[in-house]
Amino acid sequence: MANVKYRVRERIPSAGQFGTHSWYAEAVVDNIIDNKALAKKIEARGISRAAEIKSILEEAANIILEECSENNRVSLESGEGVLISIYPRCKGSVSDADVLAHPEDYDNATVAKEEHVTADKLQWTLGASVGIKFSKQFAMNKQAQKVAYKPDQTTADPEPSNPGGGSNEEEIG
Repeated sequence: MANVKYRVRERIPSAGQFGTHSWYAEAVVDNIIDNKALAKKIEARGISRAAEIKSILEEAANIILEECSENNRVSLESGEGVLISIYPRCKGSVSDADVLAHPEDYDNATVAKEEHVTADKLQWTLGASVGIKFSKQFAMNKQAQKVAYKPDQTTADPEPSNPGGGSNEEEIG
């Protein structure tokens, strides 16, 4: 069984912040496995030389970025199905309150309109989702270990979007 670590943190919302006081668990990461480390692990399985594998992984990362920049979803698969999908995501909105607060930015409109959501107002990121089969397999083959909170410790999700809240989605990022 894999031994994964978690820690428990307290969330105290500040004035005007949504939500209530809560405690939430977050996964802890001990190491970041980079292309070099992955290449060595693959080489150890007798597939090829580490230097060649590292070059392939680096080129694959560049290609994934290029493909996502061209509005494509990239699915990394094993013989068991899709392990992870990486895709472009954007968010951006304009509300009536935004328009009323800054009418000069919206041609003195009084209500938000579709044309107010423009490319310069969007925030772009890459999103990712994990194949349900792999996620379930991970969940079944792990043993959890609680560790003490240390502010300098890396978490699996460096920016938890829903601390304390549950989700059935397999999406990450």
